[in-house]
Amino acid sequence: MRAWIFRGLVLVAIGWLLYSWFMPLWGLDIAQLRPDAIMVRPWGVELFLGPDAPNINIPAMPVFFAPLMWTYLGISVVLLLSSLLVREKAFSLGRLRLSLPQAIIGGVGFVHLIFAAVTTIMITINLGGVQLSGVTTPLQGTVVLDLGYPYVSEATSSLRLGYWLAWGVGTFLIVLALLRNKIIGNR
Repeated sequence: MRAWIFRGLVLVAIGWLLYSWFMPLWGLDIAQLRPDAIMVRPWGVELFLGPDAPNINIPAMPVFFAPLMWTYLGISVVLLLSSLLVREKAFSLGRLRLSLPQAIIGGVGFVHLIFAAVTTIMITINLGGVQLSGVTTPLQGTVVLDLGYPYVSEATSSLRLGYWLAWGVGTFLIVLALLRNKIIGNR
């Protein structure tokens, strides 16, 4: 019974991972144009500026980036599902003794935490290259943009729910891996 509870928790983690994947990581609300004018998702940037918007030069991700990120998601989900099926093969990682399912779940969680950290770095680097009316948009905060009449507006940027969920699911997976033996019971 306890093994089924653990499997259910892994399935919850997969659902959480997928939910966070489709949520925006960062966004820019431009009051004169629209909320969520620019959204950064795990697979790239989405612009919702409309045809009346001035030409805003937003750095695009490389062509290979979206397929790479979707592959990352697929591999993560397959690994988490496979952790439910693999045998209990124990090995040591330094002083830490892990089973193969623990290593898989913890590894996916660790890599997802790296994804969340790199996301912040990449957004900050890309924002540094975007000068809107001579103003660099901050990672989080409000600036006044002058994009030419009638587009003088406040723009508010912020890390969105998907970013915080990505940190949460990565942490949850690591904790789940470390507590696996406690949850299923020592044999």
